[in-house]
Amino acid sequence: MWISSRFFVIFLLLHLDTTCSEPFEAHLRGPGFVMEPPGRVEFSNSSGGWLDCSASGSPQPTVDWVHADGSAVTEIHGVRRVLRNGTLVLMPFAAAAYHQDVHNTIYRCIASNSVGRIVSRDVQVRAVVAQAYKVDVEVLSASRGCTAILRCVVPTFVKELVRVVSWVHEPAIYIYPSLQGDGKFHLLPTGELLIHNLQESDESQSFRCRSMHRLTRQVVVSSPTRLRINSHRGIISPSVVEHTAHVQVSQDEGAVLLCVAQGCPSPEYSWYTHNGAGPLPVLSGPRVRLLGPILAIEAVTGEDSGVYKCTAGNVGGEASAELRLTVATPIQVEISPNVLSVHMGGTAEFRCLVTSNGSPVGMQNILWYKDGRQLPSSGRVEDTLVVPRVSRENRGMYQCVVRRPEGDTFQATAELQLGDAPPVLLYSFIEQTLQPGPAVSLKCSAAGNPTPQISWTLDGFPLPSNGRFMIGQYITVHGDVISHVNISHVMVEDGGEYACNAENRAGRVQHAARLNIYGLPYIRLIPKVTAVSGETLNLKCPVAGYPIEEIHWERGGRELPDDIRQRVQPDGSLTISPVQKNSDSGVYTCWARNKQGHSARRSGEVTVIVPPSIEPFAFQEGLAEGMRTRTVCGVSRGDPPLKLIWLKDGDPLPDLLGANVTMLDQYSSLLSIPSLSATHSGEYTCVAKNPAAEIKYTALLQVKVPPRWIVEPVDANVERNRHIMLHCQAQGVPTPSIVWKKATGSKSGEYEEVRERPFTKLLGNGSLLLQHVKEDREGFYLCQANNGIGTGIGKVIQLKVNSSPYFSSTSRSVMVKKGDTALLQCAVSGDKPINIVWMRSGKNTLNPSTNYKISVKQEATPDGVSAELQIRTVDATDSGPYFCRASNLYGNDQQLVQLQVQEPPLPPSVLEAAMISSRSVNLKWQPKSLGTGDVTKYLVEFREADRSLPPALFVEQWQQIEVKDPPHFNALIENLKPATRYAFRVIAEGSAGRSAPSQELIVRTEPQRPAGPPLSLSARPLSSTELLISWVAPLPELRHGDIQGYNVGYKLSSSGNTVYNFTSISGDGDGGNGELLLSGLAKFARYTVVVQAFNQVGPGPLSEPTAAQTMEDVPSRPPEDVRCAALSSQSLQVSWQPPPIYHTNGLLQGYKLIFEPIIDDIQPSKDEVESRKTTALTMVLTGLRKYTNYSIQVLAHTRMGDGAVSKPLFCHSEEDVPEAPADIKVVSSSSQSLYISWLAPTEPNGVITKYSLYTRVVNGREELNNEKRSLPSQQAYYEAKGLHPHMEYQFWVTASTRVGEGKSSRVSSQITTNRVPARIISFGGPVVRPWRSTVTLPCTAVGKPKREWFKGDVALRQGGLHNSQMLDSGDLIISSLQLADGGNYSCQVDNGIGTDRLTHTLLVQVPPTSPTLYVTSATSSSILMHWKCGFTGNAPITGYTLFYRRTNGNTDEMQLSRHASSHELKGLVCGSTYQIHMSAQNKVGTSPTSTTLHVRTQGQSPGHPASTALLAPNSTSLLVRLHSWPDNGCPLLYFVLQYRAVTEDPDAEWVLVSNALKPQRRIVVNNLRPSTLYQLRMEAHNVAGISQADFSFVTLTKDGDPPPPEIMHRGHRGHTTVILGNINLLIPSVAAVSGLICTIIMVIVCYRHKQANHIQKESLENRANSEAAQRERYYATIHKVSMQNNDKIPETSEDISPYATFQLSEAGGNMSQPHHGGPANTLLHSFMYHERALAEGCSSPPPAASKNRRRHSRKTEPESEESESDQDQLTSSRTESSNQHEGKIKHSIIYHGAQSSTSSDLSPMSEQKSLPRRGRSRYHHQQYQFSTNTTPRHHNSNKMNNNTTSNTNTTATNTTATQPSTSINSNKILSPRGGNLKSISSTFKSQDSIQCHIPTLVKSPSISTQQQKQFHKQQLQQSSSNSQHSSTSSNPNSSSLKQQQPLLITPKLHQLEATNGNGSPELMGLDGIGNSPLVACMPPSSQFRPIPHKSIMPAHEPPHHHHQNLNHQQQPHPHQQQQQPHPGTLLNPSTAMLSSKFFTAPTLPK
Repeated sequence: MWISSRFFVIFLLLHLDTTCSEPFEAHLRGPGFVMEPPGRVEFSNSSGGWLDCSASGSPQPTVDWVHADGSAVTEIHGVRRVLRNGTLVLMPFAAAAYHQDVHNTIYRCIASNSVGRIVSRDVQVRAVVAQAYKVDVEVLSASRGCTAILRCVVPTFVKELVRVVSWVHEPAIYIYPSLQGDGKFHLLPTGELLIHNLQESDESQSFRCRSMHRLTRQVVVSSPTRLRINSHRGIISPSVVEHTAHVQVSQDEGAVLLCVAQGCPSPEYSWYTHNGAGPLPVLSGPRVRLLGPILAIEAVTGEDSGVYKCTAGNVGGEASAELRLTVATPIQVEISPNVLSVHMGGTAEFRCLVTSNGSPVGMQNILWYKDGRQLPSSGRVEDTLVVPRVSRENRGMYQCVVRRPEGDTFQATAELQLGDAPPVLLYSFIEQTLQPGPAVSLKCSAAGNPTPQISWTLDGFPLPSNGRFMIGQYITVHGDVISHVNISHVMVEDGGEYACNAENRAGRVQHAARLNIYGLPYIRLIPKVTAVSGETLNLKCPVAGYPIEEIHWERGGRELPDDIRQRVQPDGSLTISPVQKNSDSGVYTCWARNKQGHSARRSGEVTVIVPPSIEPFAFQEGLAEGMRTRTVCGVSRGDPPLKLIWLKDGDPLPDLLGANVTMLDQYSSLLSIPSLSATHSGEYTCVAKNPAAEIKYTALLQVKVPPRWIVEPVDANVERNRHIMLHCQAQGVPTPSIVWKKATGSKSGEYEEVRERPFTKLLGNGSLLLQHVKEDREGFYLCQANNGIGTGIGKVIQLKVNSSPYFSSTSRSVMVKKGDTALLQCAVSGDKPINIVWMRSGKNTLNPSTNYKISVKQEATPDGVSAELQIRTVDATDSGPYFCRASNLYGNDQQLVQLQVQEPPLPPSVLEAAMISSRSVNLKWQPKSLGTGDVTKYLVEFREADRSLPPALFVEQWQQIEVKDPPHFNALIENLKPATRYAFRVIAEGSAGRSAPSQELIVRTEPQRPAGPPLSLSARPLSSTELLISWVAPLPELRHGDIQGYNVGYKLSSSGNTVYNFTSISGDGDGGNGELLLSGLAKFARYTVVVQAFNQVGPGPLSEPTAAQTMEDVPSRPPEDVRCAALSSQSLQVSWQPPPIYHTNGLLQGYKLIFEPIIDDIQPSKDEVESRKTTALTMVLTGLRKYTNYSIQVLAHTRMGDGAVSKPLFCHSEEDVPEAPADIKVVSSSSQSLYISWLAPTEPNGVITKYSLYTRVVNGREELNNEKRSLPSQQAYYEAKGLHPHMEYQFWVTASTRVGEGKSSRVSSQITTNRVPARIISFGGPVVRPWRSTVTLPCTAVGKPKREWFKGDVALRQGGLHNSQMLDSGDLIISSLQLADGGNYSCQVDNGIGTDRLTHTLLVQVPPTSPTLYVTSATSSSILMHWKCGFTGNAPITGYTLFYRRTNGNTDEMQLSRHASSHELKGLVCGSTYQIHMSAQNKVGTSPTSTTLHVRTQGQSPGHPASTALLAPNSTSLLVRLHSWPDNGCPLLYFVLQYRAVTEDPDAEWVLVSNALKPQRRIVVNNLRPSTLYQLRMEAHNVAGISQADFSFVTLTKDGDPPPPEIMHRGHRGHTTVILGNINLLIPSVAAVSGLICTIIMVIVCYRHKQANHIQKESLENRANSEAAQRERYYATIHKVSMQNNDKIPETSEDISPYATFQLSEAGGNMSQPHHGGPANTLLHSFMYHERALAEGCSSPPPAASKNRRRHSRKTEPESEESESDQDQLTSSRTESSNQHEGKIKHSIIYHGAQSSTSSDLSPMSEQKSLPRRGRSRYHHQQYQFSTNTTPRHHNSNKMNNNTTSNTNTTATNTTATQPSTSINSNKILSPRGGNLKSISSTFKSQDSIQCHIPTLVKSPSISTQQQKQFHKQQLQQSSSNSQHSSTSSNPNSSSLKQQQPLLITPKLHQLEATNGNGSPELMGLDGIGNSPLVACMPPSSQFRPIPHKSIMPAHEPPHHHHQNLNHQQQPHPHQQQQQPHPGTLLNPSTAMLSSKFFTAPTLPK
């Protein structure tokens, strides 16, 4: 019994062992839902419900149901059952049996098997107890023409379960839900019925609502309801009465957004979407339909969701509402990966992927479950689950559950499997020592995956096979393996080392321990051992017995080890590593011995086998089907027996493969395949094995297989609006790609590739899914499969869309007039053939054979059939519904056609205008008949009433609009013309026709802002900062009123700013042209300019923008980052960066480098400033001075000239070897010594470090010896002592710097001698010292001589000079140096043996003298001045300081460069006097300031206009043309304007219009009385002063006629009186009158002296006559040389020669005087150019700041005056000097800086012309003013022969003649053409100052020292000349002669010389005869050229013949005058006029 039980146990254990050997869990698969229950289940109590749930898995899972809390769902008899297949059944129940926890709760389905457990989504179950309900209809009425809403009202307790299925339009018209309706009726998917375009006929119709309970399918119909139409009149702004705030639909469903508004007229709807950055209009498309208040979207997608806005608007206003559309897109949940295998201890990671339509969905509420239980650590938005340190407990099923806010849940499952894990011993046995006999049990427990297998060994060998040993093992429920060895009766031979080995495919683990049994040594049988060559052999001796003392191994009688590869371990085992076959095979003997000496011995055999090795092999590439291939597997080494086998994909070769295997020999095998196919592809493995090892080698065979069909596409049919899947699958190697294409035409035509888009899906398996198929999807489709092998395959299939008949709308209506033919049409689409039947009222089929009034037509169309029903001569009985019913094989459909027969209405009445605006008129009327339902619309016709048209064309000119809202009986007529008369009439129109027109209504519209922009906008640059904008007024028909002015907008084109800067200018009210000068702009910048006109209502539209670019200018910033580095002693490298781009002001042409050395005063004082040009950013300066500090400046230049100069950068060139010492002296100091001295090198080229003195002794021609001696740099002498007498010694010297030794001096030789002659060892030469210092002049000598000092040729004695001292050493010391101490100082020595002489040149540096400053031109805001430096003080000028201040202002100073010779002061105040003086500086000090000049900027206080030019009265208003008020050069600031009626009361109050009226073109004074005399008082203010004037005017009559004569007579008596508000103008007027009287007296005296001279008398008469003849003539711009009767004034600057001389005619007084031709009336003008030229000495060119500057007077304002007053008006040009009040002259100077040396560009202002007006001139005389405040006298018809000079006013008249000479004076007046010139006279205001007018550009005289010395000597001569002149001036024209001489002003200490005919110098005075103290005002300068200008130079005087002067000098020839220019000569005084500009200079000392 025990034996049988024992064998049973062994059998059981062996069976368990076999079971454990199978792979663990290889066949298991976790559960997964096949059918998951829905998330929501609703049912009624009468029907019951059921929930299906099924799952799959291995093993098959079980399905259970649980509640939300996890408790199991149990069966309830008669209420709830759970079927075996997993279905949960809820049975029908009575209402009383309702249980909340059963019928309204949450269920979950659980599927589980041995792998894990999963739970379904939440299933919300809701049972509804059926209840009866009723539905009502709610009507939202509307106005006629609007939309009414009918809503089906369902009780709230069933509202969620009841839906509206249709509406019934009584009696039997069914209206079903649709997205677009039929145009009249529209049933929304939400159940509302919309009725559009309400009419009175709709009130008689009734409607019912049909609803259905979706659970019980019960249909409930409401009671019928009628419509009501609201009655509204007038305009009612829209209001949204119904809109769906939130619409939620599922994807691919249709969505309808409702927004109904009511208003009158019917509102227009606009839809917008707010899903983007801003609102975008919704456009109609294939899926989107705009149906007024309805927005319908078919097959919505997620992109359609968002916020929509509907806007309803009419003339009364606008209303809007926002609607939100939410699209519920299905989401897909997936866990990646769905099966995860992880080793124990590893980390598992699952990710929950939530997508919608393939796109990720973020931020979801995610829960994680493990085996149906929620994991506590999972968060709300965690999409990743991480399981660290995986153990067996972690394996199972994981679920990701996503819960959406709507309550829906979605889930996905994944399985976590344990991966391979190596075995781990959980339990092991220990070492034991026992006596023989008892039983022993050894146990091991291991875990791993797969489940490990355990084996046992004893001393490395299998356990003995005897009955005492029993082995068993089993697997626990946790998967652990437990194995044990039981020994029933232990014996001595059972002792040894036992080991348990646990092993699976992941690894192996072993545990060993000894079992010791007391006894004698015993060695068990050693079995045969096979070792593998090359590996380690561990041979254990199977010894038993205990204890054992030692164990030994022997082989062949020799104890081991005997080789280094052998080792005997402490436990007695033998290790051999590595094993070698030949040396290690054999018999090994093991013997063991105990302490007592007992031993045991046993032998065993060891065999060594070599493992096999396979040679690599491979299959060739590119194998295709049908080809052959073979390969050989060869074993390169290995012991037999060898076995070679082949595997495919890890399995033996199947027989069906057709592969042949041939053994070539025992070491190689051949695999051949005769015909390849796709089944041959795979991995082929050759396995070679012998007893030692098994080796594998694998090669891949891939057979290229062309595509072939798996699923071949076939033709398909699909019904319209359904989905279809077109299958297409192919296989091949490599896997082919599937491409679908669709034919664009026929089957054989072109094909286009089908791409993924909405409703077209390309699936991964190649199938094509088409959704919502329409007819456009029909056609031929091509499926192509290609993998690059062969040509690929393709199949064309045809897809047919089976379409049942359908209509584009379900119903339509037809209205026809009574008696006409009704045409009822229906177009049906669908597959043919289509049968169409017409029916009346839905039941009576219409047949032409039975009804003579009807006829039926039918014709085929491309999409279907078009049918037509004609009913002739219709009447009211024919009204009603007609049905067009269509049917084909696939279905049928019908369309309702409602026929209405109507009669024409009556015309409206009482037409009137309710509101009138500029563009619209709101009309209202009343219907004439009570039956307004016959009127469908009104036609409002209108036309312009002012047109006179022929009657035949009258009707065609009517415009009409439709009014489709008749109940309101009003219309808004828009888009009318402002200020226009219109005629209106209204026509009523009904279904039967139109009524007659109503009576016409005449209405005039209001004015409006201009509708058209200004035209011909142009912009042209005038300068670098100015643009002249010009334009033409808008078209007259678009002005809509008087143009009041213009807004000019400008902006930088390059800026991203879209806003313009606007400037407003006034217009003339008549839409004249305009222009504006934009100044202060950026230089060389492109501007965009627009203009808009404005009238009394407002501004009009902007013009089209135009662009213009300002001119180039010089750069305003210097180059940046200027750097300098010395390259060598004569070269520097300079680099820089360009100026900032915004300051280049043009295109850079290059750079200019200006550099100069900083040299010592001893050097020659020449200006070494050099400049070089380059286009690069670096330059190397070469050829420089060695070891010299240089000042370097860089400037950039454009085409316009040089820009700003950088700050000086100082850079030093490097040292070099010095030049030779300047001189050397060798003198004999004794008989045996020589004294050598030398001068330092003139060019040391560095710091002298030492001198080298070379000595050479010469005896005849033989050089005896030489030597070199180094001396310190401070020593310049050496005494050589101890020399041989009478020997020649030669000496020379070199200097050295740190660079090296320089050149040698000349060789000086000397012979030693006993006689020492006197010689000077010092050196002479120039000596420079500053004043007030001390200088020592050395004179060191040898030979003990006698010394003498000389200054020049005068000997100096000790104490002879008060500041000199002679030392015993011979030196001369001069202290307190003054300028007079300079000169040559000589020292002479003599000792009787020899003599010597030395000369020092002493130069004393003193501060410079003051520069000579003079002004050359001035404008209203700037003064240009030049200067010339005087005596520099023997030191270079280092700079200038300019001082200036405005009268009564603070003094400002400005530092100027030492190279500058001119400067322009800018930003000055107009019409102001400035005091200017200057000083110069050198290193010694600062000069005294120059003469202070008093200069006045241009401009005066405002002038006074003529009343006819200023005023234009009307009946009740006065137009004041403010722009005609002359500003006299200074801009007007504001006006003060007041008026009063002229009455008998002299104290009548003034009415103030404005006391701060800004300058504008015009202003209108209103509220005046017709035919009334008014007095107007105005004040004009500018910075220079105030002018006030009173004017009288008479308003016109009420009808616009001239006023009565008596009022006009009063107005003439009260003619305009001018009151000068500036008293400064009054004083010069008095002075002018006084001067006039004095002039007359002087003329009489002169006339008596020259009475006998008939020629002079005739000249006076000619002058007077020419002056009278030209009183009425003036020219604004001077161009021509002569102005004859038919000469044309040039129009452009190109007409002028740059050096032309012009002849001017001056305005005279009386046109009645005879005109004398000839040269008597001319004045020569020259246009001058100012050119930068290099000057000598300290005078340098003008600074760059003055370059390229255009200075001109104020801009010219456009002229746009009324034509009736043109002759009396004056131009407002501020550049014309003719427009002054009563002879006041305003001069404009246009100054050009030098653009280049050859520039010939005129100023831009020279192109602005103001030609003289025809008619009379208001100005009779013009003259120059020579005082600050001057008022010219008025001229009458009496001719004035001379001008007058007074103390306060000096008036110079310019006399010009064409004869070669005008004066015999040597003070010559030169003209570029050699013509005769005018002169200017002046009167001294005081003894200390002279005021002088500046007529031209002048240059300071060059005053020599010799001239200064001769000053006092010539004073006596001048006094004598004055007395002679006064006593002998019997010439009648002597005063006139004086007036012709120029006034020259010379500062103190200076005077001018003139050269007479004999060449002797002579001083020039005021009379030009050299007899008065000279005051130089305007010396000429050859460096200035003429400046072009546009000012007028009037000629006042006729020519005079002048006599010789009192010194009887001969008058030089005119040629001599030009060839001998005098420093004090005027250079063409006519070239640059500065009216009323003065400076004051002190007179010369007496």
